[in-house]
Parts: sequence; C-alpha cells; structure tokens
Amino acid sequence: MSFSAPHRDHKATHPPTLHDMMMFRLYRAWSAGNPIFTRLCEGRFNITRREWRILAIVAQHGALTSTDLAHAAALDAARTSRAISTLCQKKLLERTRGQADARTVQVSASSAGIQLYQEIMPVIAGLNDLIFQDLSSQELHAFGTMLDRIIQRAGLMLEEDLIKERVHRGRAGGYSG
Repeated sequence: MSFSAPHRDHKATHPPTLHDMMMFRLYRAWSAGNPIFTRLCEGRFNITRREWRILAIVAQHGALTSTDLAHAAALDAARTSRAISTLCQKKLLERTRGQADARTVQVSASSAGIQLYQEIMPVIAGLNDLIFQDLSSQELHAFGTMLDRIIQRAGLMLEEDLIKERVHRGRAGGYSG
C-alpha cells in the first residue's frame, strides 16, 4: 500500500513550497526560540536543554524508571540514559534500586536538583510567556488544543506504520530518486 496525501485545495498549477507546510513552520518557530533557552540553560546554569527536560520531568513527577522518563521526555533510551548519567555526575539526580524488584532502578531529583529546578523554572516560564505574548489567552488555548491534536494524529500515523521506509543515517550515497 502506498501513501498518498489527502487532497488539499492548493494552488492548482503550483506545487506547495516549504513555507506552505505547517510542520516546516512549526520547526521554524521552534528553531527561532530554541537558542534563547539553550543560552539560558547552558550559559547561565551549565545544563543542556535535554538535561533540563529530564530534570524538570523528574522534579515534577517524582521518582521514575529510565523507561518511563524516556517516554515522558520523548527521547530514546540511549539519550535518556546518557542525560541521566550526566545529571547523576552533576549530583542533580540520584539512582536507587527498587525495593520490590532490585532489577528496577528509580531516578529521582536530589536536593541540589530540586533547588536548581526551582531556580530555572520561573525563568523558563517567563521566557515562554515573552515568546507567546502576542497571542491572546483564547489564541493560546486554541493553539494548545491544535498542537495536542497534531501530536495525537502523528502518533497514530506512526503506529499505523504509514511510511514503511526506515532511517539509514550512516548509508553512503544520497538521493536516488
């Protein structure tokens, strides 16, 4: 079964451009804001954006397994494990063995991790407010609802295995269309 895009009433004689693609525009919005948060995290607090995301999730949700944390952070297991190790080295997270099952490892925020989270979160929230200051509360609510629906649809498409090809990042060569 091959994939074909649903019909959209685009300019009939001209193919769409990247700017017409909403996913590209979402990427551009993310790319515009990301350096602001990266400078803050890495420059002021000596923590990467990925480490911040892991720390914030653990601080907000309490002890989690590495698998649960990877899912909540939308990261693969390897990246999550590396971030957890770095945060443990920085003494911001702690690993403990599960009481019921010693094979299970729980990750929790240390007191230093909680303190850093409490220091960073208000600054991150303030920057987030500044980026979205030109949208009304109704627009923000609608945008959030739309993003949730996009995330849900993309998840369904991934589950349905809509695109059969797999990523081959190390493959030599290039486009062979």
